Amino acid sequence: MGRLNIVGGNSGGVFGNRKNIMEKCSACGLCVDSCLLLQEIGEVPLDIATRGPAIEEAFSCNLCELCTAVCPEDLSLAGMFAAKRVEAVANGEFPIYDYRYIYPDRELNVCKLYREKYHIDYNDLPLDKKGAVAFFPGCTMFTYAPAITRAAFNHLQELWPYISLLTDCCGKPLYQMGLRERGESYTGYIKSKLIGLGVKVLITACPNCFYQLRADLAPAGVEVRTIYESWGEGKPGTSSVTIHDSCPDRHEGIFARQVRGVLERLGYQRVEMEHHGTTTFCCGSGGQVSHFRPDLAEALIVRRLEEAGKTGAGILAGYCLSCVLNFARISSGIKVRHALDLLLGLDEDYNGIKERARALFSGPEGEENWQRVMAE
Repeated sequence: MGRLNIVGGNSGGVFGNRKNIMEKCSACGLCVDSCLLLQEIGEVPLDIATRGPAIEEAFSCNLCELCTAVCPEDLSLAGMFAAKRVEAVANGEFPIYDYRYIYPDRELNVCKLYREKYHIDYNDLPLDKKGAVAFFPGCTMFTYAPAITRAAFNHLQELWPYISLLTDCCGKPLYQMGLRERGESYTGYIKSKLIGLGVKVLITACPNCFYQLRADLAPAGVEVRTIYESWGEGKPGTSSVTIHDSCPDRHEGIFARQVRGVLERLGYQRVEMEHHGTTTFCCGSGGQVSHFRPDLAEALIVRRLEEAGKTGAGILAGYCLSCVLNFARISSGIKVRHALDLLLGLDEDYNGIKERARALFSGPEGEENWQRVMAE
């Protein structure tokens, strides 16, 4: 079944989504039972679509499409909210420029500042080199998990000796924030760069990057793959593990199947949470809600950790680093790791990374850092 690209600008406008929901929503309430935002609003999608979504509601939605997964009519309230974001930004109704510190196309943003201050770079690796194969770890991974980035690159280099490393963002945050034209411009930049380098196969570690780039790069002759699909040997393990599925992977489940398959081959014992696969709960980072509604993001993190704890598993493994960083920030009694940690024999502790990022903006130096990031 084809799915709506809710962040890529193909959502058909607010009224187009509203009309579909008004015509087909039976007000069964299944989506309300699953979604903390809808519970907060206190209305079914039919009512929201009839009156029209509020801007505050649109920027509180994780755009995770859990609503679509549980809906008997396959309706996307997330699509309506995403389109409302685009409309609100275009009309100057939402101060999106206040959040420019996370724009991936700016000369300096939070990720770039973090790498600068904590001396994270990859200048010793083949960066942006011409060749048929390139590794695209994603901005969160190469910023906050340099050990994984390097180990994963070394693993891939055994398969493709002339592979290159690309330290770019996929541009998804721009689309999520409603900056459609800016997002399309950035996508064009990525496409031109890959064509110029002669890349034919792009290996991704991030599900956001995979699904964001796959369709856009196909016409340019660039095949986007996951790092897991051709995984060979790995570090054997016997621990029990529960796997958090990433929202972008919800409908197709490509990462979900591949990660589970590799971990099981290596000996890990899998225990599933009640909500996994198509019905997985969002980690709280979807739709940039951790910036727009940190209180709601916190509630989503706690809900997911509670569910993971009920499995009795020793490890909560995610294959999206943003999810892993969210879960690791709160002490929950369960070990939080990235799937690549397990496969590569690493044991990174992600507990303090969010605090290190926040520390960049503390004290006198923090004020200076903030002024730099927000400079016009």
